[in-house]
Amino acid sequence: MGSHLTAMQRSQIAEALTLSRFLISQSEGVEPALIERRRDRIREIQTALQACAHPINQTPEAASEIPLPVRQAFVESALLISRYFAVGGSGWRGTLPSNTLSRYRPDPVPAHWTTPEGIAAMGRQFALPDAVMDAIVAHLAQVDAEIAHQHLLIESVLQTVGLSLETVLPLTTEPFVSLFQELFGGILVNPDRLNVVFTPTQLYFCVDFPTLEDFAGWRDLCPKEHENSLRQLHQRLSEFTFQKFQRFPTFGPCHPAGIREAWARAVSDRYNVQSGSPIPITPEQVIHRLAKSVGVLPQKDAEMFLVHDIWGHYWQLLFSQFNSDYTALADCGEALRAHETAYTPAGPLTCRELFEFAGPLVSVNEAKAVQFFHGEVRQRLGLLFTHLLGELVADIAEFKFTFTNPQAAHQLPSSSAFTDYPANLDLSLADLDFLFLRVLQPLLEIHLSPIEASPLEIELLSDSPLMDVGADQIPRLEVNLKKAIAQLHYCFLQEYGRHYLPTVESEDSLFAEIAINLLHLQNVINTLYTDPQFTEQSPLPFQDLLIVFISRFCSGDSYAEFWQVDNVLADHFIPCWHLLRQVSAER
Repeated sequence: MGSHLTAMQRSQIAEALTLSRFLISQSEGVEPALIERRRDRIREIQTALQACAHPINQTPEAASEIPLPVRQAFVESALLISRYFAVGGSGWRGTLPSNTLSRYRPDPVPAHWTTPEGIAAMGRQFALPDAVMDAIVAHLAQVDAEIAHQHLLIESVLQTVGLSLETVLPLTTEPFVSLFQELFGGILVNPDRLNVVFTPTQLYFCVDFPTLEDFAGWRDLCPKEHENSLRQLHQRLSEFTFQKFQRFPTFGPCHPAGIREAWARAVSDRYNVQSGSPIPITPEQVIHRLAKSVGVLPQKDAEMFLVHDIWGHYWQLLFSQFNSDYTALADCGEALRAHETAYTPAGPLTCRELFEFAGPLVSVNEAKAVQFFHGEVRQRLGLLFTHLLGELVADIAEFKFTFTNPQAAHQLPSSSAFTDYPANLDLSLADLDFLFLRVLQPLLEIHLSPIEASPLEIELLSDSPLMDVGADQIPRLEVNLKKAIAQLHYCFLQEYGRHYLPTVESEDSLFAEIAINLLHLQNVINTLYTDPQFTEQSPLPFQDLLIVFISRFCSGDSYAEFWQVDNVLADHFIPCWHLLRQVSAER
């Protein structure tokens, strides 16, 4: 960390953050001329700040000069990229014509990269230890197995309505009306108002939702008895809940509770008959997988999201370790509990250990409380960083359409002001601004009542020496515990005020350092991703390799790796690519 930015540059980032807030969430109903002026201004700021970038090292280097974790992540990415087409949009079909999906092309991948000889040659070129290569090969086998499982699952889903991944086009919408019912609690949609796009791994329903006030449009969309349910589903598309992160990578509204169990059993039966695996898939596993694989899009906005979701997000589930972070992130909105564990430099520390009981007296160990708070903040911000990186690489994958199809760029609508850059500073700043306080909120909120005990109080009391306290002293113990919890939150708020205020212009704010690191990272990416010497007629993958590398490198300790990845890209990505080119040249 450490930004080395001038006061002017900090002021520009602060202004960019304010503009991002307006453009992303406050511009509805504002006159278009004002919106355009503010978009122009944030583009001016981006141009001015583009100089805040690390110099790109383009000098070939020996493998021994590149850190082992970087070499390992690069080789993993190069080998995984040959599977990119299988988890992206290749082979997409549907009832909705998509100009963006039909023109999108993954980078070419040399065929020998998938052979045992090619894999071994790559390991030798990058001087990877045998144990590391064994782990990489095992991971590739696991990814291949997961891809095969997912292909068979989608095939089995389609078969329940008389379709297949190989069904001859054109398709009709009626079978997908039935699928929609099975997946969304029996909701019936007019076939004329429903379209679908699917790949061998994903399924997206594109619904022609009317405006909220268009009552005639809603009557035409579905039978009256289904209107409330469909309106609620429509509302969930734009509502934020931490629970959406459980459905990474689609973040869709396909809640497991809405999937009909009898139908899921029929899917699992078809799957098991065709798989030949000794370990059958259960209806519960079918439901879990589909909740992560099925999305719903407003039809009018479908082109804005299809490339981003299909080519940008789904591969992250298999190629990175983001899934475990998103699972943890889904719980970040829950109130603080006694078993909450922070990992500190002194070791793991639970919330329960912050409280000390002596008869009816309760005190807080403030030194431990400070350690706990900073450890817990670090963990929560690490999860936030995973989300920022996941959205960043999906935005970059989306930009590839514009980069390779400049004459058709207008066919890909975007909410970002930076349609001519791979990375969208405004969207990343808006994501940071939106989630930063939300992931910390349970640490900073206090819920105390003289009438009832909170879950935290109940858990702490269950561990307190109640047997050593007389019945007449229990009310005093309960009040003292409430006072101790209030003291704990005061301690937390003090540390928050000292180190974590969401302001950019303060040099003491970690929030500012995060925003500045995002700027550095995006500027490095913008330079690398569009460099013509690597992107024009290259026989090797480059742009797709870049985004997969970011996800692989940041799949360990996401907090630490977020601060490193901009330097790693600037210092080592091109030298690694030169080594990769030598592997192909030596064939």
